[in-house]
Formats: sequence, C-alpha cells, structure tokens
Amino acid sequence: MAGLEFTTKISDLRNRISLCSMRDVVEEGGVMTLARDNIATVWARVYAQPHLPSFISPYGYAVMESADRATHLITVRYKIDLDISTAAWVYEVRRKSPPRWYKILGFAEREDFITMHAHLLERSDQAPPPRNQLSAQPTKL
Repeated sequence: MAGLEFTTKISDLRNRISLCSMRDVVEEGGVMTLARDNIATVWARVYAQPHLPSFISPYGYAVMESADRATHLITVRYKIDLDISTAAWVYEVRRKSPPRWYKILGFAEREDFITMHAHLLERSDQAPPPRNQLSAQPTKL
C-alpha cells in the first residue's frame, strides 16, 4: 500500500468526516479568529501513513513536525460536487477517541475517488466542532 497504488472500495469508506472551509473573522476589539464552516458531511477512508507518525502534545496539538508533511490520506467519493482546495479542513468525529482536525495539503483524483493528502493538526476532546448555520454567530452592533 505505498502511496496511491492501493485500490479503494465503497466498503472502505467507514469514517464520517466533515469537509470545512476556512475564513478569518474579525471580532470586537480587532481580535481575529479562525472560523471553519461545515460544507459537507461525507463518508471517507482515513489512512494513517505508518512511516510518518504524528507527535501529539498533551494539549492535543501536533508538535515537532513540519506543517506541510502529509501524515494521513483521506479518500472520498469523486461525485461529492465540491471543489477541494488547499484552504480546506477536515473534521473527524471518532467513536471512542477524541475528534480530530486535519489540514488538507493537496489532492489527487483517481477513477471514482479523490484522495486528499492531509496533516493531522489536532486530536483533543476540546477540539471545537465546525460551525454551521445553527451555530452561535457573533452579533453585529
């Protein structure tokens, strides 16, 4: 299973992920925060590359590694009708372990699937979920 040479079947898509966009929000007092909005929730295959482990601090953030190093391969169906860009984020909720945030570094299209090269950035119970239309929004005064 080196790189993208493995074949993906529909039954391999066992992880539920949220594809998110990124934008900076300027709040009161000139404070800027990162807002990751949920664009689509899809089934995916999340493959941790065994030769590129992630080092997670006790606070849940990746440390001691370059931010442009792909630690995971995330495969989704090709027909999700979304434009994947390098500004995308992936949020994964797991059953027994803490939720995870991945930063998308790039992608490759193959047959019926898109494989995204991702960097695991955060794994923590305090990881904020992506925002959607029902999330609390800052009021404009």
